[in-house]
Amino acid sequence: MLKGLLAAATASLALAANAQTSSTSISAATTTQAPSSEVVVQETSSSVGSILKNKKFEDDKDITDAKLKADSGSRSRYSLKFSLSYYGPPIGDITNEKQPNPDGSIGNNDTALGGSISARYRIDPKSAISLGTGINSLTPFHGSKRTDVKTPFVSYDRNARLGEVQLRNSYGVSVTTVKEYLDVGQYGTLSYDNSLVYNIGASGFAVGLDSSLSYFLYNRGYENKDRTAGRYYVGFYPQVKYNFTDKFNMYTSLAMGFTNPRARDDEWAMLNRTLSGRLGAGMAFTRDIYFSTYLNYYPKELRTESTTISFSTVFSIL
Repeated sequence: MLKGLLAAATASLALAANAQTSSTSISAATTTQAPSSEVVVQETSSSVGSILKNKKFEDDKDITDAKLKADSGSRSRYSLKFSLSYYGPPIGDITNEKQPNPDGSIGNNDTALGGSISARYRIDPKSAISLGTGINSLTPFHGSKRTDVKTPFVSYDRNARLGEVQLRNSYGVSVTTVKEYLDVGQYGTLSYDNSLVYNIGASGFAVGLDSSLSYFLYNRGYENKDRTAGRYYVGFYPQVKYNFTDKFNMYTSLAMGFTNPRARDDEWAMLNRTLSGRLGAGMAFTRDIYFSTYLNYYPKELRTESTTISFSTVFSIL
């Protein structure tokens, strides 16, 4: 309908302009009226086009790391972002449906294909807001037990650069929907994630540090049946990476985690999670598609029965 109105208006203006050329009795006021109306139509058409167009921002030149680029999402004003990870079985027993759980942590320890899907609104080249939910399929390659859509979330992320250090910060809030966590009274999580990358000159080597903080929200006090439920979790993940090209790298990292147990009254008491490590490789197929595969192991127990193979990917569309 809008196109019809614009076409009719344009045709009317064309007829008016033709009539003006052939007539000698048009007043000066009428002569100035036609060009003014034409400008209004052009401006209206331009406004409609700008509303319908999905604006693309310039690439953030401060971020050159392939993974950070993919994590930052599409350059479009509106886009969809997906992350997907597979947590596989021990390489010494690939028929096992369970992953190692040396800390006896709450949750399901089945092998799983999980991740998230989110709709993103880019505010500027460096920041965006996301609204999404998690997805999880248990034992996907052993006869899938079930697939869940879970834990809806809202997040805000922003890229930055401090000297030669590339940074990405993400702040989020999520609603708990997983049964194992609901059973201990948890109903939500406040989270903060940070990534730092520093390239060592032109050597190809880079060092990085990922960190995370999760504060869990509960609707009741602690009960003995809640076992290892925590108030909050802090994680640090230092890594060393070698970039063979701008798109391909190999890396090694460690995962150091600390949790404050609700079973203790001291809100500053910290329990160490078992130290784990990764050895992997990453590939950026495009700016918006990054894939990584890795071995996850426990340095104190280097056995094939406790070493798993996994992969993760992040990509955006639109």
